[in-house]
Formats: sequence, C-alpha cells, structure tokens
Amino acid sequence: MKNRRPSVPLIINLSLIAVTTAVLVTFGFVDFTQQRDKRFQDLQTDLATITEQLGSSLALPFWNFQDDQAIKIVENAMRDKYVAAIVARDTITQRVVVARMRTADGTLEHAELPFATDDLIHRQGNITFNSRDIGLVDVYVTPQYVRLALKETLFRLVLSIALVNAIMVLLLYFILSRNVMLPLKAVETYALTVSSEEYADASVPHGKFLQEIGNLRDSIVIMVEKLRHRYEELKQSQIGLAEAEARYRNLYENALAGIFRCTPDGRFLSANSAMASILGVEPPLTVIDSATDFFGKVLIDDPERKEFIYLLDIYGEVSKFLVHFRRSDGDVRIGTLHARTVTDDKGVPLHIDGMLEDITERTRAEALLLDAHEFIQNILDSMPSMVIGIDDAMRITHFNRTTETSTGVGHGHLLGMTLTEVLPRLSSQAEAIRSALQEGVPVSLPNQPYILDEQIRQENILIFPIVREGVRGAVIRLDDVTDQARMEELILQTEKMMSLGGLAAGMAHEINNPLAGILQSVQNITRRVSPGFKANVQAAEESGCPLDSIRSYMEKREIFDFLSGIKDAGERAAKIVNNMLSFTRSASLQSTPTRLDELLDKSVELASTDYDIKKKYDFKRIRIEKDYPSEVLTVPCVPMEIEQVVINLLRNAAQAMASHPNPPSDPRIVLRLRPEGKMAVIEVDDNGPGIAEKDRRKVFEPFYTTKKPGEGTGLGLSVSYFIITRNHGGTIRVESEPGKGAKFIITLPMLSGTKPDGADTSQPA
Repeated sequence: MKNRRPSVPLIINLSLIAVTTAVLVTFGFVDFTQQRDKRFQDLQTDLATITEQLGSSLALPFWNFQDDQAIKIVENAMRDKYVAAIVARDTITQRVVVARMRTADGTLEHAELPFATDDLIHRQGNITFNSRDIGLVDVYVTPQYVRLALKETLFRLVLSIALVNAIMVLLLYFILSRNVMLPLKAVETYALTVSSEEYADASVPHGKFLQEIGNLRDSIVIMVEKLRHRYEELKQSQIGLAEAEARYRNLYENALAGIFRCTPDGRFLSANSAMASILGVEPPLTVIDSATDFFGKVLIDDPERKEFIYLLDIYGEVSKFLVHFRRSDGDVRIGTLHARTVTDDKGVPLHIDGMLEDITERTRAEALLLDAHEFIQNILDSMPSMVIGIDDAMRITHFNRTTETSTGVGHGHLLGMTLTEVLPRLSSQAEAIRSALQEGVPVSLPNQPYILDEQIRQENILIFPIVREGVRGAVIRLDDVTDQARMEELILQTEKMMSLGGLAAGMAHEINNPLAGILQSVQNITRRVSPGFKANVQAAEESGCPLDSIRSYMEKREIFDFLSGIKDAGERAAKIVNNMLSFTRSASLQSTPTRLDELLDKSVELASTDYDIKKKYDFKRIRIEKDYPSEVLTVPCVPMEIEQVVINLLRNAAQAMASHPNPPSDPRIVLRLRPEGKMAVIEVDDNGPGIAEKDRRKVFEPFYTTKKPGEGTGLGLSVSYFIITRNHGGTIRVESEPGKGAKFIITLPMLSGTKPDGADTSQPA
C-alpha cells in the first residue's frame, strides 16, 4: 500500500494559516506589550506625582502637629481608586501620624502596621519644611485595575486577530486555488497519463498559466517528445553489449581502490587487481580461492565485523567504515570499507558490492603527527608561563593550559579572539608586538606593571616572531616576576643598608668626639658661673666683679638661654648619632617572649599621648582600628625596640595625613595581626595620601625624608628597618599607591610550639 503524501493544496492552506497567524500574533503581542508597559508606566508616574504632592501638602500640618488636617489630606488623596494605602510618619517624634488603607469593598479604614504589601507598588517620599526633612510618606497603589484593563484589551486583540486571520486565509486561498492549484492539477494529470504510457489519452493542458507553471508544462511536453524520439532510436539500433562490457571491465580493473563482490555470507565472487594487491595475493582470481570468508578472515577484529554486518543489515549500505584487515603475509593493515547490499525485486539479498582502500600509512603518519602535537602541547602546558601564539592580525592561534586558567576564558572561546580582548592589559604593549611582527626581531619587555585583584604586579613579556609559509606570526611568553622583583628589591635594599650602615657608623664616631667636647664645655661654663661653688665666688671677688652681677648680666643678655640652646642642640645631635650607630650595633637588650597583641596595644597607648601644636596632628582625632586573631601570637623580641618601630610608623601615618593638602575627612589607622606559617605578621595601614613610587623605593634609606627641613631627620624608618631585619631576623616592607594610603608590613619569627593561650613549649624558631 502506497504511503499517502500531503497534497499541495493542504500544504499551502496550512502554510497560509501558519504564516498569517504568526504575523498577526507577533504584531498583536508587540502592541499588547506596548500598552501594558505604558499603563504600568503611567501608574508609576501617578504614584510619583501623588507622593510628591503629599510630601508638599503634609509639610505644614506636620510642622504644626495638625494631625486632623494631615488625615484629611491623606483621605482626599485616596479618592483615586488606584491608591491602596498611605502611611505618613513624623521622623522627629518617631510616630505614625496617619495610616489609611482601602478595604475590599472600597471603603477607607485605619491601617494596622505592618500590613500585607505583596501585590502593591510602593514609593516613599520626604516631607520637607523649610529645607528640613521632618517626615516620611509611604504611598501604595494596586495594579489590579491595570490588569483588568489589560485583560479586556487582550480579549479584543485575540478576537481581532482571529477575524482578520480568517478573512486573509479565505482571500489567499481563493487566489491561490485559481492561479496555482488548478493549473498544477492539470499538469499533474498530463504527467500521470504519460507515465502510464497511454499516449493517446494524453492531451497537453491548455489555458492561462502563471509563468513558472507554464514553463513547467512546456518542459514536461518537451521531455516527453524527446523520450519518444529516443525510444524510437533505441528500437532501431542497439549498442553492442560486448563493447559496453569491455569499457566496464577496463574501468573495473584499472581502479586504484580495491573493488569486490561477495555473497551475503562473505564468499568472494569477483575482485579487481587493486583488491588483490591490497590483500597481498596475485592474480585477482587467487583472491576468490584464498579468501573464501571475507567477514571471518579479512575483517579480523570481531567488534568491527559485528558492527559492520549490523549496519549493513539495517541500512543496506555502509560508507567510510574503518576496519583492520590481514594481508596474506600476516601484516595487519588499516582501511576504509564501502559496501552496498544488492537485492532482487522482493528484497532478498543477492550479493554485496564493496570497495576497500588501504590507509595504513596515512593513518600512521596522522598518529605520529598527533603524538608530536600532543607532546609539544604537553611541554607548553607544563610551563608555568603563559605561552600564546598569534597571527599577523594578533588573533590567538595557540595557547597553553596556564593561559586558559589565568584568563578564565574557555578553550572553545580563546581561539580566534584578539590578544587585547583576552588580556586587555597588553593594549599598552600592542605597538611593540606589531613592530616585532613587522620587523621579525624578538622583543623583550621586562618588569611590565599590571593590576591583578587590586594589586600591582610585574611581568616579563617576550615576543618571538615566526614566519610560516609566508604568513607572519609570533609566540608571546608572559612570566609573572612580581615575587622575583620584590626579592631583588629586598636584596638591593639590604645591600644598600649594609653599606650605608658602615658609612653611618664611621660618621657617628667622628662626630661623637667634638660633640662630647661641646656638651662638656657647655656644662663647665654653666658650673663656673654657678653660685653653689666657693671657687666661683672667690674668683669673681678677686676680679672685682661679684658673681651675682655676672649672673645678672648673663641673664639680661640671655646668655643662659644661648647655653641652653647649645645644650639642646648638642643632645639632639647626640640622639641622631645614637640612631646612626643603631645601623651597626646589635641589640644589647635580651629578647623575651612577648605577646604581640599586648605590645601593639601599649604602642597605641604611648602614641596617643603624642601631641604637639608644632607637629599639627593629634592622635585623639585619628580612629585606630584593631584586627587581631583569636589565637595569641608570641614572638621573641626586645619589646622596647618593637614598640619604637610601631610608634614610629603610627607617627609617620599621622603626620602624613595631617600635612597633606587634602587630608581625609575620617583619618583612620588599622593595626592588623595574623599568623603566616611560622611568622607573625603586623600591618600598619592608613588611609592617608600614600607614597609615590620614587619615594617608596627610598623610604628605608638613612637621611631620606619627604618632610620639610627641621621636621624630620630621615632616620626613623632606617632605624626601624635595622631593628626588624638585623636585631630580630624579620622583614619590613611597604605597599602604597598615591591617593590610596600606605601599608607597612612587618614579619617576625614566632616561638615554635606556641599554644593558643600564649604559653611557650619550646625555644624560639
């Protein structure tokens, strides 16, 4: 029984209905969406207007405590059916002045707070009197009336779509039936009549046809005439079967692929020379005798054989099926098999025609190439650096696993993207990359800064141009050298401190001797004019000048003030000399186990008493925040020296925030304490003006200061550096950006075996 196929009229009718319905529904949906958005937008506009008007109207009643007047204003505003509730509060007295809500029957009643607002739209406004906020008003509107109006609009829209759709379908069906369906039916009748060889009954359809249908009719008529003419020629002269067979045999034997025919159970019936060569037997007739079972002996892999037979039974044809077969010499080869089952009129299989191609060498070459590619890719993936290959348009062609994990872009998206899309930070180096591509010269860009997770990091960029088959490209390697740069900077800083420390020690010893003489001389001058020594009184009387007169003269001429100034200056110079000597001296005090949280608290307490009008800062105006861990951190240290370092950092932060032209409105210093492995970490973080890059590299150098003359010696951070690094075996560094504050980070070795309660169980680590 023949399968019923859909007719042209049915397809056209269904298509017309589908198209017109889709178009009308689309336009209707767009129109409905616009109306819905407009109604809800109007509702929001009305809500904003009501809220603003209430904020203005309630100002005077709220200020004068006229609650009755406020209630009337609110109830008057609720005449609009969209308004569901209004609540007005006095923010000065913290009371609800009026609260009204609309019930289901439309009446107004006092609202008990809080009430359900799930299906309401809310807006809050300020009640302002004389530019002062004295209250808040909350207005709630209900969207139910908008939804009802939208439902009516939707019903009218659906009814209009259905009516218009019906009219359009009827008109289009009438036009298509007259101009397309009836002419096509006439052409179909003519073609069926000709195909049944009833030429006498086949009359050419006449009438008015559209251009395409008329062309179709003319083509069928011409084709029928040609077939009739050809049929007559074949009846008069037949082609020689021997010549046709010879041509087929020549094509069959000279084919490059192995062609064979076998029975459904796998017995060879015929094979060409190429098939014999592929199987390693000569001549082709030997194939028929040697390989009596194609499925069992040639297809050696049992799963492949079963899958091939299954597919051939199901589909009757198999193409490009990968198989393993054995030659007569025992060599296992790889090939692609194409086969088709030939059946009789009843569908009974007669034989199998097939073609076998030997692709062993090609497959092995592809496998070697794939192994080489995987080996190279594994080498690239094992590298910690980001390795990216680009073409002359800077599109990514290759990358390793580090690139994929660092960028966060999936494997399927990286290929084809431009380099600056994946790594926007390389936009500043794009010109150098293009120059390397054009000139073919490798380019090295060391220590390039970039920002990652709000931190400044550095990387080395190496660009290696390559040319392959006339196409330019490049391999780019990115190495994160942030830690290396920091280590180099630390080593350089340490070496600089050691050399400057020796210089400072020599200078200190040279200055100390004359300084001691100056202080001693000042002390002796003061003693020689003191009335407490008889020798002074006696010498003054012998000289004819009483000692009291001498002292009176010196006081009037402020000589004692000069001597006091010389003494203060000398003592200040002696203090500077002592600080310079700290560069080379180890701590003379003995280290003791110290709780860092208590030490930091004591340092803050000492620093908070530091106030001087000349210094222009006051710790009482600075907010000190503490971030300590739950466990107790104990370190071996000299408490006075660590306190000196912390107080110095606190003072520097306070001075920086106070002396900056734009000091922060809320000056803040954060003290953080945390464990990190076997080290305790102290962080002093401020929100001041920060430190410029050129100054950050020199802050620990002796005598380097950004303060005005007379406000600092430039030794505070240098002494702190030596206290932490040389006396306590720790580290100190600074992280800062201009405008983002400064953070000094100190690490100190903790006591090994420290318990959470702070008790020590072993010696210092």
